[in-house]
Amino acid sequence: MTAIGVQIINTLLLIRLLDSTNLNKMVVIHGEPLTFTNYSTSSLNWNSCMSYCYQMLTCIAVHYYDQNPECQIFEIGKIHDLKQLDAYSGKIMAVKMLSNPTQCSSTSDGNSMRGEVSTSSMYQNYSITANLDIWSISASPLYKCPDSFRLFHRVLGMWCIGVSTVYFIFKLGQIQVVVTGPITQQDGSQLCIQDYLGVLSGFDSRDELRYMIDTVVLLVPSNTAYLWYGYWINGFRKETCRFSNQTGSDCSGIKGFTLTDPLLSNREWYLWGYDGQPNGMSDGLGTSNCIANRVNIHDGGGIDDIP
Repeated sequence: MTAIGVQIINTLLLIRLLDSTNLNKMVVIHGEPLTFTNYSTSSLNWNSCMSYCYQMLTCIAVHYYDQNPECQIFEIGKIHDLKQLDAYSGKIMAVKMLSNPTQCSSTSDGNSMRGEVSTSSMYQNYSITANLDIWSISASPLYKCPDSFRLFHRVLGMWCIGVSTVYFIFKLGQIQVVVTGPITQQDGSQLCIQDYLGVLSGFDSRDELRYMIDTVVLLVPSNTAYLWYGYWINGFRKETCRFSNQTGSDCSGIKGFTLTDPLLSNREWYLWGYDGQPNGMSDGLGTSNCIANRVNIHDGGGIDDIP
């Protein structure tokens, strides 16, 4: 297994719909979409139209015109500018943005003027700037992980982590058998590139470490005779730190390894096993140069340096 790597004239009405799990609010103004690519429509009335957008993950704005009642639904990245109108226009828009639970301002300056679309495996945010009667919406790139991966917000950027299990297929007579089996760290790295254009992942936070342990524990056979199962993570021992006579601060713990996880900013969550790890230099062979994180059916057992 491998860890891969509403306004009246010029006043805003702020509506926070009752949903304790939703941190957004709908800011309602008299206005119309100005620059956009596309939208979807619905026959919902205005209140239902707002509620629909509030609950829809990717919706960031809706538009309604009382002379032609139709709910126009705009998703993130599909609308770029809207124009604020006076109360006599009959045109209304509601824009979703993150809510400040301690404040409900009646001006654009007093609101967050930003929002985000976020799940465990994807993220995109947007910001809103108001210049006179034009509201401009700028969206970030969409960060989306492969299936069964989880997205982490690292200091250096967005990072997807998942576990890839290697399966071997062979035939016994006319029967095709699929089993899992061991794989080297080098082969695991190549599979990361081949399948995901990625690299072996390290641990940048406690959340990442906990996620990986909880994921892999479920893959350990309940009747195994092994004390530990392991999965490869990022790290390869430096040539200057492979033997017991190569000691010193430069070879202490994780410092003795080259880490190539490009967005790793914190090494504190490379937690060595309690049984005297790393101990790969003690055999005098200089071959225990890879890092695996150990698990059993209950929990993690720290990292180990192994061939």
